[in-house]
Amino acid sequence: MAQSNQNPLVAEVCASKRHDKALILVTFGSTYEGPHKTFATLRQAFAENFPDRDIYMAFTSKFCIRRWKEKTGEEYYTTDKWLEAIGEAGYRAVSIQSLHVIPGLEYSFIGDRYVPQFHRLYPHIPTTIGVPLLWSQADIERVGDCLYSLFRERLERGEALVLMGHGNNTDKHPEANGRYRRLHDYLQKRHPRILIGTVDFEDMLFEDVAERLQEVCPEGTTINLLPLMSVAGDHALNDMAGDEEEDTPLEEQSWKIRFRALGYRVDEEHCHLHGLADFAPLRQIWLDHLMAAEREQ
Repeated sequence: MAQSNQNPLVAEVCASKRHDKALILVTFGSTYEGPHKTFATLRQAFAENFPDRDIYMAFTSKFCIRRWKEKTGEEYYTTDKWLEAIGEAGYRAVSIQSLHVIPGLEYSFIGDRYVPQFHRLYPHIPTTIGVPLLWSQADIERVGDCLYSLFRERLERGEALVLMGHGNNTDKHPEANGRYRRLHDYLQKRHPRILIGTVDFEDMLFEDVAERLQEVCPEGTTINLLPLMSVAGDHALNDMAGDEEEDTPLEEQSWKIRFRALGYRVDEEHCHLHGLADFAPLRQIWLDHLMAAEREQ
């Protein structure tokens, strides 16, 4: 058995081990309280559906790990630290469920980095990986139908819905950003006043959304904003729904302020600060992905 004198999780996991199987939920992380409530909801949902295993939550972002600990004293760890502790604790199997929305850079760390490293140390422990939310065309349609259903009444009143995704800012995972395009195309079939923009994907930035929006929505139209992210964290609170900042150029203001400058109505009630994981039908997709991965194992 490999030994580690530097990983503080080893003793913790060995002491708390209750089952022979472990499950790691992997997310980017957040420094805001709202997303941590969402993480707790997700964890509870997985605990109810997978009662035969011990569940741990890993952050990908070391920045979020550091800032959250400074803020609250609670410490999270990266996936590799959890895997090392799980291996030393003697688990017989481990599953990893990505809580990412698209299969981009952050998701690639699991299969390209963490699991191979784990298997070099513990080749006898089988590992299952559950894919992100937007994986197959069926997932895209399922997510699209749910989002349309959530905002159907508002759309029928003449309002619009703009979804803010994060985007993958590397060309190493082109299909990741392609999921946004495919979801946007599907949502357009459901209703022309549903549009998707991103923070980082150059082909779907605010300017692209605004141009498309002006084709279908006259000035004065009410715009609903919703993060197309697992949680409503920094981007949702600041880039999407942030208040106007003095001495800041308009192009650096939040989407709420920029849409208002274009003549649209975006009141506080139209900034929906809920992550996708706050909605039970969407949480179920992540759950189903892990169930499917384990059936195929």
